[in-house]
Amino acid sequence: MLQIGAYCFKQALSPQELEQVHRLNYQTFVQEIPQHADTGTGQLVDKFHEKNRYLICLKDNELVGMISWCDQPPFSIASRLPDPSILEQPGLRPVEIRLMAVVPTERNSLVLPGLVWALFQQSKTMPWTHFVISGVVEQRELHTHLGFEPLGPPIGTGRAQFTPMWLPVGKLDETMGRSMQLWQKRLERSSRTQQTA
Repeated sequence: MLQIGAYCFKQALSPQELEQVHRLNYQTFVQEIPQHADTGTGQLVDKFHEKNRYLICLKDNELVGMISWCDQPPFSIASRLPDPSILEQPGLRPVEIRLMAVVPTERNSLVLPGLVWALFQQSKTMPWTHFVISGVVEQRELHTHLGFEPLGPPIGTGRAQFTPMWLPVGKLDETMGRSMQLWQKRLERSSRTQQTA
């Protein structure tokens, strides 16, 4: 767990936290990005939920952002790849990053950088070789900035278009290493401030 001011970054574990994840999924992937049909339940449970792990950001105990990851095949990105066997190359240990979502009022805050930092730290302890994503077409500039490269053309219709992409884990250190170092320093300052308060 990591606390920065009002923001708490952690893995979702409790039923209450997972319920908030399902609500944020609904708000983002049903109402905002019409990827799934509206069932009227106010919740969207991901079809890979049983395999997913969720890194979340809470503000005053309310979920304001999350990233899910899964490192066990089959991966959802396989259906978007021209050649799914690319994920089965010898020595490849992909981790699929899925369902990145931040509530609109927090999109220019610490939430997204904090989630990326938490995932970056997680990657250092895991045997992963590549991050794989189905990147929303409108966010391609962000994904490219992080170092992701397309594995095929965009798939989907309307606003729900996704580009299969991947990024070698080591390359993230090249593209985001400086930002991650700055984040680390910020965290250390925040920790010292909280200890003296």
